[in-house]
Amino acid sequence: MAINTQAKHLYRFGPFCLDATERMLTREGRSVPLAPKVFETLLVLIENRGRILEKDELISRLWPDSFVEESSLSQNIFQIRKGLGEGSEGQPYIETVPRRGYRFVAPVSETWSRDSELPAAPIPEAGFNEVAFAAGDEADQPAGPAPQDVPVSAPETAPLQPVARSAWKKYVAAALLIVTAAAAFGVYRLFTQRHAATASAVPFHTMRMSRLTRNGKVRHQAVSPDGKYVAHVIDDAGQQSIWIRQTATTSNVQIVPPAEVDYLGLAFSRDGNYVYYAVYPTRPNKYGLLCQVPVLGGAAKKIADDVDSGIAVSPDGRQIAFLRNFPLEREVFLMTIHTDGSGERRLAQRKRPDYFSWAGPSWSPDGKMIAIAARHFTPGGSYLNLVCVNVQDATEMTIGKQQWTWVGQLAWMPDGSGIAAVAWHPSYTVYADQLWHITWPGGEARRITNDLDGYSGISIADDASALTTIQSTRMSNIWIVPREQTGHAVQITSGFGDNYSEELGMAWLPDGHIIYGSNSGGNTDLWMMDADGRNQRQLTTDGNSDVRPAVSSDGRRIVYVSYSAGIPHLWRMNADGTELKQLTNGDGEDLCSLSPDGRWVVYLARKDDNRRVVWKLPFDGGEPVAMTDEESGSPIISPDGKWIGLFLLDRQSRIRRLAVMPFAGGEPVFISKGTLTPDYGFIQWSPDSRALTFIYTRNGVSNIWSQPTNGGAPKQLTDFRSDRIYRFAWSPDGKSLACERGTTINDIVLVTHFASPPAGP
Repeated sequence: MAINTQAKHLYRFGPFCLDATERMLTREGRSVPLAPKVFETLLVLIENRGRILEKDELISRLWPDSFVEESSLSQNIFQIRKGLGEGSEGQPYIETVPRRGYRFVAPVSETWSRDSELPAAPIPEAGFNEVAFAAGDEADQPAGPAPQDVPVSAPETAPLQPVARSAWKKYVAAALLIVTAAAAFGVYRLFTQRHAATASAVPFHTMRMSRLTRNGKVRHQAVSPDGKYVAHVIDDAGQQSIWIRQTATTSNVQIVPPAEVDYLGLAFSRDGNYVYYAVYPTRPNKYGLLCQVPVLGGAAKKIADDVDSGIAVSPDGRQIAFLRNFPLEREVFLMTIHTDGSGERRLAQRKRPDYFSWAGPSWSPDGKMIAIAARHFTPGGSYLNLVCVNVQDATEMTIGKQQWTWVGQLAWMPDGSGIAAVAWHPSYTVYADQLWHITWPGGEARRITNDLDGYSGISIADDASALTTIQSTRMSNIWIVPREQTGHAVQITSGFGDNYSEELGMAWLPDGHIIYGSNSGGNTDLWMMDADGRNQRQLTTDGNSDVRPAVSSDGRRIVYVSYSAGIPHLWRMNADGTELKQLTNGDGEDLCSLSPDGRWVVYLARKDDNRRVVWKLPFDGGEPVAMTDEESGSPIISPDGKWIGLFLLDRQSRIRRLAVMPFAGGEPVFISKGTLTPDYGFIQWSPDSRALTFIYTRNGVSNIWSQPTNGGAPKQLTDFRSDRIYRFAWSPDGKSLACERGTTINDIVLVTHFASPPAGP
């Protein structure tokens, strides 16, 4: 006798089986783990197989009541492809339809199957099929003779006793099965209820996100203790101002007028009457100020000098914590000061190359601890961890065992159970900061967001009614600019850009192809395309973040930076993506350049004393040689192979200056004295090897500038009237410039329903 409990809805494709009832994907009987929303995305695609699903339609079906960026959908598609092994097995499952959406293209068979079956009982006597049918389903009964075919050899009354006993036993068996099934269902119901209760108790499990601002120009933000207001910095055409808006309405008031300054962070006073801020009042930046302004606007008051980070106000409202840098002594201190400017105290210290994160500290709700991220250097590389500093005795303890690539601003949960942070962990292979939750004191870390957007800044109201952060989406495209006709630039790509694309790199191949870093596939990889933007294809698929390509003069080899376990090292490969080989395995090598003769790689790495300097390494292997003693940056070999352009750090002023030194070694032959500071710290040689070119932004608009190495005045090369430039590269013949232009949309996102509910009685 077969007992059916539930019919399963199955989709089979290739070696996979998707169980829509149990919400599980298996491959040849083995489970393929997918996050719930990723599984739901796959199910929707399979249910609509063969049909193009527009991105907007997918987003509205998957997130019907939430505001979600397109990058979240892209991340889900990437996770599906990763789980299905697309690319490694040559079997296409999901087709990307440019500018539209996605389509599931693999053949699918759809079936229904029973959840479980018990061994069939012996063929019953005549008349017992009614019992079996009542307990199960007619289609599940074993084949047997029809009642009229059962032989009867005794008088009619003779078989009544055994038939009655048999029927009684089977009625009892059926009843027992029903009772067992009911008990099992009760246990299942209890388990799922407890599981749901446990899940709802996990912070951020049921959070809701909504966008507060839509001007795209937010630099910093902080939520008020009662969660009703958000202070934020607006950066408009190079001038910054401070505003206050309500979280429940669109009311928005400017409290500090625009000025050519740089704000470092914001915080409300505990009573909500004032906004504290750290600001560099002049450019180039020299000394930061800690100031206070009434929440409804008015005269600002200076509290302290020499503030170099974001700020945090103590729970009792009497003190402010911040960082102070001493460049000549190579030291940075975690400081506290009373809100009236008195009682300054050095609480904790780091000696370079170790340092604290400039995003700033966070004060625990009980006022006893200050959490901050600290950079730590080891012979195998560098990483950040979270530390707590005891305010009373200045002792430190590490939170958890995670080794983070980057940690930005922190915010304690109001109940003291953990810390929310903006961070990048090596487990997340997209080059973008995400929101994380770290338990206290255990230190277990869990990612809150999982998309292609970037996040910066985090602030939590005292009653856990609101969490605010800045979500960044880049709207940018790659353009080709003729060198002699800069006014005839042509856009060759369309759509969203990559967050942090200034870190991803770009280079030309001699045949006219362009290689660049991108998050397009849901992972940060190297891609290649034609000079007109067509035939975009992915080159690296190793699961690491691969960025900053450099191409050999013959176009056959590419050297790039790959982040393995969060530490950058140099790798090389053929131009078609084959024959990958790791070149370095030291203390985080970065920013490489190749000599025109193909014999040398120049790059950045640390010396034994932890200074970051320029090194030269034979392309085919060998011992690297340090080429500078001073801290350096952005080394790049000139097209004629005679010079290395780089940044040198002035020990006294701590200002980076453009410089040129002989490739053969020796003292610099040129050091700039100008005031132009290249954006992002990246430079390129002009094709004629006579100037260093770079991005410079004025009044919110970027252009490419040139600094002649003979000491002449800087010269503007392009004449763009809008947008920022994030990365660029000259073609080998010097006739064309490829650059990525656009804007980064930074808006405040409000997160609610994120905290654990209060414990019951």
